[in-house]
Amino acid sequence: MKFDLARLALLSGLCLSIGASAQDYPSKPVRMIVGSAPGGPIDVAARVVGQKLSEVWGHQVTVENRIGASEMIGTEYVAKAAPDGYTLLMVSLNPFTINPAVFAKLPYDPVRSFASITLATLNPMVLAANPNAPFNSMMELVAAAKLRPGDISYSSPGLATGNHIAGEWFAAETGIKLFHIPYKGGPAAANAMMSGDVPLSIVSLVQVLPFAKAGTMKVLAVTTEKRTPLAPDWPTVAELGVPGFDAAVRAALFAPAATPRSVVAKVNTDVNRILQSAETRERFATLGAEPSGSTPEELDAVIAKLRAKIAQIVEQAKIKAQ
Repeated sequence: MKFDLARLALLSGLCLSIGASAQDYPSKPVRMIVGSAPGGPIDVAARVVGQKLSEVWGHQVTVENRIGASEMIGTEYVAKAAPDGYTLLMVSLNPFTINPAVFAKLPYDPVRSFASITLATLNPMVLAANPNAPFNSMMELVAAAKLRPGDISYSSPGLATGNHIAGEWFAAETGIKLFHIPYKGGPAAANAMMSGDVPLSIVSLVQVLPFAKAGTMKVLAVTTEKRTPLAPDWPTVAELGVPGFDAAVRAALFAPAATPRSVVAKVNTDVNRILQSAETRERFATLGAEPSGSTPEELDAVIAKLRAKIAQIVEQAKIKAQ
């Protein structure tokens, strides 16, 4: 009995400690680690959210870029950080979905090393073509590719990027074969398509929006399952005949595993409130992003679904990181 009472006292003290930590959190500055370069969609999401959290919390949220190795440098850093809520991670879903499929070994466990907090933003991609390409719609592209398997090339920002995966996913679902040409970054991939070096490209919507309006490229489809409010007149791959197709660059927020649930819940509540504000939505719209938000469980479900699908695509297309 004494042993049980002692355990009960210990557990009660632990619960009080966790509750107090959430009630007092944050009591000092918070770092938000970003695994990609400044100015990109993930970095932008982190800076918008971080600025608003600083105002809400009364403590500075600083964004720190630890870039490289397909976001693994920043991801590993947070995986090894103290699980106290003062080091957070804003990354794409790639470290949890693409990286496990294309790298033989990871410096973190994509399932056990983190506590999911919330989805933050969604950046749609588009299937875009050179104005002189011999197809004017997604269905015409599919028909042409079936007549000439592997002859139609498409550009992406690089091997094993989300854009590359989206291209192979599209090809697999439509029963065609395209030839992938990786470039160094989104602007280079888009420029290759606009100059006619390749007839097709999968690039971010925000990159092509002004060119599409000017008529220097034609958008065949948006890669998100639902139409984006950023370009509501553009059809999606899903509605044009590939049900369930949903590829986008998603920014999400994580904490190290073992971070108190009450702290995770507080960050989730505050970030989701920020994402739902009209001011934040308007700001993200100018940056080509859609604020999303989620529960931790919904984020886990999205990751699990994408991880399984991407593993299948990578295996079929024989994609390996270099």
